[in-house]
Amino acid sequence: MIFNSIRSKLTAWYVFVLATILVLFSALLYYFLSQRLYESVDNSLKVSANVVAKTALLKYSGAPPGLEFFFEQFLGFGNLNKFYRIYDESGNVGSRSRNIDASQFPLTQSAYANAVGGEVTYETFKVFETYPIRVITMPVMRNNVLVNLVQVGTSLEGVHETLRNLRIFLFTVVTATLMLTTLVGRFMARRALKPVAKITQTARAIAGGADLSKRIPVPEEQDEIGSLATTFNDMMDRLENSFSQMRQFGSDASHELRTPLTVLKGQSELTLSKARTTQEYQEVLSSNLEEINYMSRIIEDLFTLSKSDEGRIKLDLAPVDLSSIIVEVCKHGEVLAAEKNISIVVSYLEPARINGDAFRLRQMIWNLLHNGIKYTPPGGEVKISLQEKDDFAFLTVQDNGIGISENDLPFIFNRFYRADKARSRHDRGSGLGLSICKFIVESHKGEVQVESQLGVGTKFKVRLPKIPSPESQPRAKSPHPAVPNLEVSG
Repeated sequence: MIFNSIRSKLTAWYVFVLATILVLFSALLYYFLSQRLYESVDNSLKVSANVVAKTALLKYSGAPPGLEFFFEQFLGFGNLNKFYRIYDESGNVGSRSRNIDASQFPLTQSAYANAVGGEVTYETFKVFETYPIRVITMPVMRNNVLVNLVQVGTSLEGVHETLRNLRIFLFTVVTATLMLTTLVGRFMARRALKPVAKITQTARAIAGGADLSKRIPVPEEQDEIGSLATTFNDMMDRLENSFSQMRQFGSDASHELRTPLTVLKGQSELTLSKARTTQEYQEVLSSNLEEINYMSRIIEDLFTLSKSDEGRIKLDLAPVDLSSIIVEVCKHGEVLAAEKNISIVVSYLEPARINGDAFRLRQMIWNLLHNGIKYTPPGGEVKISLQEKDDFAFLTVQDNGIGISENDLPFIFNRFYRADKARSRHDRGSGLGLSICKFIVESHKGEVQVESQLGVGTKFKVRLPKIPSPESQPRAKSPHPAVPNLEVSG
């Protein structure tokens, strides 16, 4: 339809508003001009009637001398539609102009009654049902007694012709203005909405060819259209990045799950190829169970990250003591550290209460601690500390392991990312632990950073907002607080 486009709707509304304004303006102009024209005619008639009335008081038996000349000069009396008549007190015509007689329109009863009362009457007649004339009936009084009636009339044809020409002019101008406005309005709307058309074309090109790299040229003027183009480009940047992450995520996930499935299939086929002893079956089942546990961890971590992306993880926030969670996690890490002859050292521990989810915080600390144990060679150590400063709690987990190269540091929080040489699938990690740590920290309005050097070790630093302690209860900080002995040697 014709009004399906915004351009047509804008043009239509603009023309409609302008048409309403022009019509109202034309109507008011016509009304006030017509009123002024009729008032001008009435004032002219009143002046002429006063002249005739003064001559009537001189009691000339016929037309007063010079009256015909006055009408010819003042009223243009050559026109038969302009006249005067003088009546006596009984309403009989005493004198009149030569161009009209009383038979064409008589003295009305209302005009005569008003004249008896001393009032002036204005009337409009049509001569031969065609020519409109305006007539004034003015009483001539002497000692408050009616002695004469004066009628002066003039044609309204000039007024009607003027108003007729005005109507034609207004109709022509308004129509031409609206037509020109429609053309100009469509042109201006098309030009103003040209960036929107580009946005539409770009969106269609993206939808048709799935090319997320296309962008809309942003105009120099930062108006509403420029803001829309910028917003659209920002949205496309995020969308392209999201699709890229999804493709990478899907590729990495399929790769991570394909390997254990291949191991499961190969071992199962090899085992079923011939009869095996009970011990061999047990070894195969034990290996399969290990692969199944590995896949279960990957799927569980994927499910956690998927819910975090959708915002469906609701944290059970409550005041918690972060130091007690650290002590608990370190106790659980003793067994794993002892297997590799690694020491877990709590170098500094201050009580720090934060508003957080104890389960998720425990998961975050365990992932960082387990990560340090995993990539630290036998005989090494993993240090963990907790300090307060201003309104934040600072958690540090440091190891003296193999470290991470400078090129890999910006990507270690990406899902399934592993440094090519330093980290491998042999470590049995899902590649999602650090991604989960970052999500947990950021969901608690904190931030996590990493420092590392190859062959020296890695340090993870976590900053979390804490619950402010009352100023009336200052605590003395000690570099060696009383904590459980968590230093373990294998």
